[in-house]
Amino acid sequence: MKDFITRHKWPLIIAAATVLTRLVYLYEISLHADFAVPMVDEKWHWEWAHAIINQSFWGEGAYFRAPLYPYLLAFLAWVTGSSIFWAKALQVLISAGTAVFVFLIGARLFNRPAGVISGLAYALYGTLIFYETMFLIPVTFLFLLSWAMYRVVTHADSPSAKTWLVTGLIFGLAAISRPNVLLAIPLLMLWMFYSGRKERRPGGRFRLPVVLLVGVIAAVAPVTVRNIVVTGEFILISSQGGINLYLGNNTVADGLTMVMPEVDLDESVSWRQFGAVTAAAAERETDRRMSESELSSFWTGKAVDFIAYHPDRFLELLWKKSVYLVSGFENSDNVDIYHQRGKSLLLSALLWRGPLFFPFGLLLPLAVMGICLQRQNLRRLLPVYIFLLAYVPSIVLFLVTARHRLPLVPFLIILAAGGLVELVTGWRRLPVRRLAAGGVVFILLVLALNRTYYDEGIGGDFQNHFNAGIAYEQVGDLTNAQKAYRLADESYPYSATLVNNLGHVQFRLGKLTEAERNYRRAIRLDPGFAPTYNNLGLLVRSNGDTDSALVLFQMALDQFDTTVTPVEEIARVHLNMAETQEKRGMLAAAAADFELALTTAPDMGKVYCRAAAFYARHGSHERADNLFETARQMSALTGSDFFNWGLSYLERKRHTEGIAAMRRALEYDSSLHQAWYCIAAAMFESGEPADTVGYYIDHCLRLNPEDASALRLKAAVDETGTRRDVQ
Repeated sequence: MKDFITRHKWPLIIAAATVLTRLVYLYEISLHADFAVPMVDEKWHWEWAHAIINQSFWGEGAYFRAPLYPYLLAFLAWVTGSSIFWAKALQVLISAGTAVFVFLIGARLFNRPAGVISGLAYALYGTLIFYETMFLIPVTFLFLLSWAMYRVVTHADSPSAKTWLVTGLIFGLAAISRPNVLLAIPLLMLWMFYSGRKERRPGGRFRLPVVLLVGVIAAVAPVTVRNIVVTGEFILISSQGGINLYLGNNTVADGLTMVMPEVDLDESVSWRQFGAVTAAAAERETDRRMSESELSSFWTGKAVDFIAYHPDRFLELLWKKSVYLVSGFENSDNVDIYHQRGKSLLLSALLWRGPLFFPFGLLLPLAVMGICLQRQNLRRLLPVYIFLLAYVPSIVLFLVTARHRLPLVPFLIILAAGGLVELVTGWRRLPVRRLAAGGVVFILLVLALNRTYYDEGIGGDFQNHFNAGIAYEQVGDLTNAQKAYRLADESYPYSATLVNNLGHVQFRLGKLTEAERNYRRAIRLDPGFAPTYNNLGLLVRSNGDTDSALVLFQMALDQFDTTVTPVEEIARVHLNMAETQEKRGMLAAAAADFELALTTAPDMGKVYCRAAAFYARHGSHERADNLFETARQMSALTGSDFFNWGLSYLERKRHTEGIAAMRRALEYDSSLHQAWYCIAAAMFESGEPADTVGYYIDHCLRLNPEDASALRLKAAVDETGTRRDVQ
């Protein structure tokens, strides 16, 4: 054991440093409310992982996004019992492996000191810590990419087919994590072909590149076959390529955010809705239904048309994205990385906003300097250069954010480390001209890259406060949710979604006047925003104005785009409409809306519960039984639902079933004093002994000593018990 530790001292230190930094950061951010509320891509991956566990392992339709990471996340969620903290903590172990591979590549390309610097720099790189502790793809992609590139640089001269087959398999796994890497495969094959190996057999130089390709295909093929089986169409890995290309290349694209002229992709459109929203836009334009591969081709065609017909705008956009790519500023997408510094002392020490945009604002100049100082090692470094050159277009053709450029970072770290070691150990033998040129380039790059350009850093405050409001609201902290939404509103007072959310929180806080004012303001901002009409309807109904409530619920239904709106959202409005009609005694109309809700969202258990309660209240007990039973099979019943079902049974004098349902209700909520009373009353009617009945009455009265019905029942039980004693 001691020999092992001594021999592998630096890899172990680097792995430990990687794990420790990320666990410290995880602990710090776990103390904040939003840690328990994954958002945007994180939320999508977390929900996808749970769908794999709880619904369908293979899923439905073609994979919209490369599937490897969600399946890994499903395993982590299963192992940890869906603990967000522990799933992320286990994920950190993968990062440790990546750091070790970075160390090994640096040591192989240069020397051990360069490897150590590379590995430790990876462990302490703030942006990597930030993204590798999120439910996002980089954690797996960087591991597989660094592993594959380690094999490339280690076995550059290997003639073994097995070596290159395994390397291809690893690249293939990286591709089903992020398909962009496939752009590097043809260039690496060319490098293998022209790398100077001695091959006497005809076509021998083709052998190893083809073997590499076979390995890639072998890893990707199962995903492709699955897509073909499920959809009947050839979709290599995922279907999002076309829309992603269009998001980066259209008349309103800005290179940083998802914007397109056909759809307003604002904060109200979740990732779960994204595919449906963009598909509906494509189908409106073509006036026909489209398959998933047709949708991808459609958006690809629109992007190509933009490039062909607006070359000036495309070149301007390409330049802008290239500037974003090399800028030291970290352009965030899911969560503002600089805002996150306020939640972590560690991150605030390892990532700065200015005047030096550390670390990338220093890393890229150091890497360029390293390239200049290592010109004599071009052949040895060529695979790394090939990867960087191949991968850069896959960034600038789409969106350029800190997350999207992250795959470049490990290799820039290695080049920077190699240059630093060369500078420290060999500066005396280096030509003065080369040192001077490298120094000038380094200083100029530091000055040029450590400032913001174009739209960098704009609008971050709004999104930060908006996301915080959502997080606080989801964990039930309505006071802080209101504060966060108000801060977001001060930053950008033009978002109907935000103002609607603010009104909803105020409604839940009982601030009805403020809530109504904000609901009406949201409607002025966006007269077509359906959720606000529904929320305003609930508010005016709580004030007793059922006529206005019905009008507003109908307006919500009229505003919904049924091709993209989640059916659960539409069903909830039908439920609100039905319950309002019930209040007005319009029972036939109420029943019709309950049935519409059931038809609209047949997989939404709560619809069955609320409809069943309605039918039970109005004597349609068999219909109620059927709906309650369906909800029970869907595991949708709560304590109040079992209570309502129990009331239905007891009204029909079916005491045994009624008592059983009431007991189930108490399993969910033992403080439900009405359930204790109902059990006692049913037992009393059934002739149970007075002491048994008294046990349940006493529980009810302990919870609510003023319960008049329970007091009367207790008197009746006591009187019955007295008569029996006399007899």
